[in-house]
Amino acid sequence: MKPMILVFNIPADKLAKLRFTCMRLGIQVRPVEAAEYGQSIGALCGMAEITDVPAPEETFTEDMLVMSGFTTQLANRLLAALKQGRLPIRLKAVVTPTNAAWNPVQLHKELTAEREAIARGKEAEHHD
Repeated sequence: MKPMILVFNIPADKLAKLRFTCMRLGIQVRPVEAAEYGQSIGALCGMAEITDVPAPEETFTEDMLVMSGFTTQLANRLLAALKQGRLPIRLKAVVTPTNAAWNPVQLHKELTAEREAIARGKEAEHHD
């Protein structure tokens, strides 16, 4: 499976720079619209079937990036390129067997809780 990133709430100018960076690294970029937030992360990455689930009423506006099909080396190269290109994205994740079943809103909540726990010097509790 070709490496892919799901991107959420990235403004057009930043998305264009991100697409260029990813093209050089052989990474497919898939912007996700709020109407798709009912789908699982796995389905959005092409690892599961897209279902007929409505988008949740709850949404989020913070930028988020999810990596799928990445080696550790490629993830490190992308993160370095984002830093070098001054393309900050606050929330980043790698698809795991656990979060592949979550929808984007659930993943956003978990990443936000994790970030807040780290800021407080504690480890986040994950919810299934």
